[in-house]
Amino acid sequence: MPCLPSRRGGDRYATMLTLRDFLDTVIFLARNLVVAFAVFYALAWVIGKRLPLSRWAWKGPQTWAVSVGLLAVYAGIAAWYVGLEGFSAEVEPMVSTLSWLVSHGRPLYTPFDAAEQYSVLYGPSVFLTNGLFLRVLGPSLVAVKLASALGAVGSLLLLYAALARRGRDTLAVALTTGAAMYFWAQGFSVYAVRPDALMVFALALGLYGAARLRPALAVALVAVTAGFAVNLKVHGALYFVPVLALLASRHGRRCVVAAVVGSAMVTALPFVLNPQVSLVNYLSWLASATRHGLTTEFLALDLGYTAALVLPLAGLVALTGWRRWRGTPEQALLLSLGAVMPAVLVLASKPGAGMVHLMPLALPTIYTLGRLVMRLQDEGFDWHQRTRAAAAVAFGLSLLLAGSVNAYRAVRLLDWEVAQVPDVAMDVRGIMARHPGKTIAMACGGENNAFLSTWPRPLLAFGDNPVLIDPVSVMDASLSGHQLAPSTYEAISDGAIQVWLVPKGQEPFRKANWYAPHSPIFPDEFVHHFEKWYAPREQSRYFDLWYWKGVPEVTMSVRPGNDLPGNAISKSGAPGGGDAMPGVGMMLSR
Repeated sequence: MPCLPSRRGGDRYATMLTLRDFLDTVIFLARNLVVAFAVFYALAWVIGKRLPLSRWAWKGPQTWAVSVGLLAVYAGIAAWYVGLEGFSAEVEPMVSTLSWLVSHGRPLYTPFDAAEQYSVLYGPSVFLTNGLFLRVLGPSLVAVKLASALGAVGSLLLLYAALARRGRDTLAVALTTGAAMYFWAQGFSVYAVRPDALMVFALALGLYGAARLRPALAVALVAVTAGFAVNLKVHGALYFVPVLALLASRHGRRCVVAAVVGSAMVTALPFVLNPQVSLVNYLSWLASATRHGLTTEFLALDLGYTAALVLPLAGLVALTGWRRWRGTPEQALLLSLGAVMPAVLVLASKPGAGMVHLMPLALPTIYTLGRLVMRLQDEGFDWHQRTRAAAAVAFGLSLLLAGSVNAYRAVRLLDWEVAQVPDVAMDVRGIMARHPGKTIAMACGGENNAFLSTWPRPLLAFGDNPVLIDPVSVMDASLSGHQLAPSTYEAISDGAIQVWLVPKGQEPFRKANWYAPHSPIFPDEFVHHFEKWYAPREQSRYFDLWYWKGVPEVTMSVRPGNDLPGNAISKSGAPGGGDAMPGVGMMLSR
């Protein structure tokens, strides 16, 4: 007779299953804002029959308490990330490395036939800005993250300043918190060392200038921020279309023309004034990106996020009627958003792009929503109290759910990733300290934790080591059909890098491309060429150290108390071999 589970065990299983179903439902709603809004609206409409939701929705001290609390957490995550010895995204190590290189006289964009393969499609603004922080504060992971953290927090302060009609504006702080939730809906993107945090800051600053400043200052600020944004990502101009619409409504079309001309001049400045920023090479990288094509891999998520942006505005216009907005400044804002969103949605379909391209649009969307609500309040619009309360509660709860759940999951994921390779940055620093005078670089190899261990590679650049190859750059170039140049092979055979750090136990330069069809980014020919000229001689906690064969071998001098077999690796690569070279914690002598 088969054994049946006990009643207690069955109850426990049922409880676990119920909890799992609940969590799955919460995550589903957090990833589908439109569905979440529909669910919360229906609940609020039903509850509104019995409870006076209209008395407290978006009003009073409770709104300020919740908003300030959430914004404090938003800023707290930024501060936590600045002090964390790790990165949240694969692109951040490359951005950090290039920021240091360009600030210390190295070219930012290399031609495809150059030996160095480390350039990418981002514009010069992100590298020059982070490079400035590194020069002023010194080379560290804290310094390179600070610009993005300040941009993420500063963008919300500027949005509140653009919206607020008085010193303490409840509607403005609630809408500003809504923008933070839109950012959080994308996880950790707004804090990452990429162009995105700087983009939202530039857009918020331009929006503030167009909304609050006098004509001359408004034009100057919009011109500077728009030019800066175009030099973050070339399509940054699209995000400023609503800003220009706002500038036109307040100060006229001549100011728009002046701002556009000024932004073009600002865009040209890095290429004219900085000899390390080549316009020709940058345009070559942009041209190569046109071969990447488009993908529908993340189309559902992109459409869902776009719908979530459009939903509050569409609902408000449907409630009030389009005729009410004809001829008003708000009409220009609505039309500008309607023109920009489809274009950005297409760009978000580029391989490697996704929802992050849509994130900056949260700022002009929230600003426009605020302008519409404020005008209706000033005109004494006869709201249907129950409809307004249900919509306000549903909108607030949907953003709160999406933002808090996705941000929590992103923070937990990042914390888990860092825990997979604890003290890997310390390991890299230790290797540099034990090998003064040698040129050291990071080689990729393997996936998952093996690739995570390569993320502290900016520390090598901070130590004035040369950069020959960055895997992210090679991925972009190979997607466009560009192969490694012959001069790169020559740099390998000539020993331009004396020691390569390869993730422990992995074959050097074996890495799949993120982009479909996910082929290896380094051809077999290159891997074999590398293995012809390099061989593993020692190990650290996370890396096998592959030496150029032209570097003379050394004898060992072991400090008292050190355990030789645990750190040594033989000439043939076998751990603990008889002809082992010195490893971690060992003195080297010629």
